[in-house]
Amino acid sequence: MISIRTRCSNLALAMGIAMLWLGQVNHAAAQGPQLPVLLQELHEQRDSAAYVNTLGKIGTLYMMINIDSSFRYAIRELEIAERLQYPHGIADAFDVISYRYALKTDFSIAAIYAYRALQLHKSLSDSVRICNTLNNLYIYYLNMGRKDDAGNYFYEAFHMASRLPATQDSLYSMLLVNYVMRFYQDSTRRDSLQWALRKAKQLADKYPQSRFSLYIDAFAADSLVRQGRGKEGEAVINKLATAALHRGLPYVAMEIYSHLEDYPAMGYPINMTYYRELSYDLAKKAGCAELNLPALAGLFKQYRATGDKAKIAYYSQEVMRLVAVRTNVHSREEINYIDYFVKQEALRQQADRNQQLQAALKEVTIRRRSTQMVIAGVFTIVLLLMVLLYFRYQEYRLAGKQEEMMAESYASISLKHVALRANDEFKNKLITILANDFRTPLYYISEVATRLREPGVDPATMVALIRKIAAVSGDTLAVFDNILKWIRLQLSGFTYQPVDCPAYDLLLTTLHQVEITTAEKKLEIVNQLPAKCMVKADPEMLRMVFLHILQLSVHYSQPWRSLVITTWTIAPMVYICFIVDTGVGATDVITSLSNWQDNTHALNYAITRDFLEKMNGGVEVTDSEDTCVVITVSLRA
Repeated sequence: MISIRTRCSNLALAMGIAMLWLGQVNHAAAQGPQLPVLLQELHEQRDSAAYVNTLGKIGTLYMMINIDSSFRYAIRELEIAERLQYPHGIADAFDVISYRYALKTDFSIAAIYAYRALQLHKSLSDSVRICNTLNNLYIYYLNMGRKDDAGNYFYEAFHMASRLPATQDSLYSMLLVNYVMRFYQDSTRRDSLQWALRKAKQLADKYPQSRFSLYIDAFAADSLVRQGRGKEGEAVINKLATAALHRGLPYVAMEIYSHLEDYPAMGYPINMTYYRELSYDLAKKAGCAELNLPALAGLFKQYRATGDKAKIAYYSQEVMRLVAVRTNVHSREEINYIDYFVKQEALRQQADRNQQLQAALKEVTIRRRSTQMVIAGVFTIVLLLMVLLYFRYQEYRLAGKQEEMMAESYASISLKHVALRANDEFKNKLITILANDFRTPLYYISEVATRLREPGVDPATMVALIRKIAAVSGDTLAVFDNILKWIRLQLSGFTYQPVDCPAYDLLLTTLHQVEITTAEKKLEIVNQLPAKCMVKADPEMLRMVFLHILQLSVHYSQPWRSLVITTWTIAPMVYICFIVDTGVGATDVITSLSNWQDNTHALNYAITRDFLEKMNGGVEVTDSEDTCVVITVSLRA
């Protein structure tokens, strides 16, 4: 994939390197024998240019399967080609080695090998390979941030590809796709982009096995999204990615999935977390997970925001593992492979040292005694060094064990601290509930009972007072019931068992419970919740959630206003929204909801949030132009 668009990443660019070369360079080989036949050819040829070519074809095919295997075949090809002084094989090996480093995001090293390959291709006057390597250098320099140099390589490759004969125009199709991706966001080039897509499609149709038809169809899916047919566009993307995987092209599948990154900006909401995880799994299987570090960091940030502890732990470990592997492997590979000719120079120096050793051996007979003393001294020094190293190693092991013990102690203390803090918060909430929710109702009941004992109270007043006592008692019992359910939720033995709950029916039940306060404020309830709305939850906890939110909404709503209840679904979540008209001061209302120590309504909101988190959901409070408070509840469908 060659993604030069706003969302382009190291993953997209590095994948494209392999895709383009495998689809275009040595087109005859791509149409000929595949891997089993090529492996058989290795047994029939030995130490010849044909043997080197076969190694190059196998390395090329392995770029689609496993980049490490491809790298090993390229090294074998390079060693034999240098021994045979076969520049064509050396250049092809350099190309594959450069692709391998690009797929590992080492673009500066990849550019070194690509430049050497380019010089050899030019010496052989091989226009196709020159054009392809120029395009690869364009990719590498673009990723290194050197846009001017990248542009020079791109235009040189593009103009050269346009002049290739018809039998080799598949390479021109590749450059046309690159042109589209390079200027995808440039509105002044719409006509030329459409022409390039049509021309690329025409050329790709000549080669049924070409993967560029998949890229072109992916752009057609983008057009569907712009037309408001986002679901169809997403289906096309999934179909194309599946086709690429069936053909053994995981890198192409990842690039096709990356088109989905643009769809939210086009007005089609989509769950990118799922597709990013899918793309990362493909990268791990293909052996190039290092390329997905940015997406991996995005997944970690996403799950940290949602509080998914299992996912946070998994992806944080993956990030640290990939960074550690990249750090350890990078230096080793630079020593062995950045400049392969260093190995030849080392071999030559070793041969010189062997000659010097032969000369030294001739002097042994003359200086045997002094040599024996030197050897004995060296042996003694080595022995002392080994003893010293042994004791140092033991000290190192002891220090490591002490560090592990300290880390375990710190972790245990941290866990205890978290538990104590949670217990303190639980006790503070419970004390606040008892202080705020029971004091006033009980005092009111006592006061009304005193009035009933007074002489001269007429029957109508007495009946009204008794009804008020009943209402207040019912509210007090409801509060007590909420406290018991919330305490049960906090206990360690509680197990949440989600079931399908009719959200509409539970909402109607709680609406009946707030009828009196609703009537007192003359509020109009606009319930837009569909009767078939179902969510995964605990029925009792969900009823408490609705009751608390309705109590908050009625309390903060202005008289004679509307309380709107609406819903929408973004799989796998269902969102239920309460829109409360507060007149003015919506921001102050939201701020007050965070002070549960002194605000009973804020305490109800805190308990509601606990209920929803236990049910794998969430609640968010926002304001609209400082006149409305919007309370949004999210639960799994």
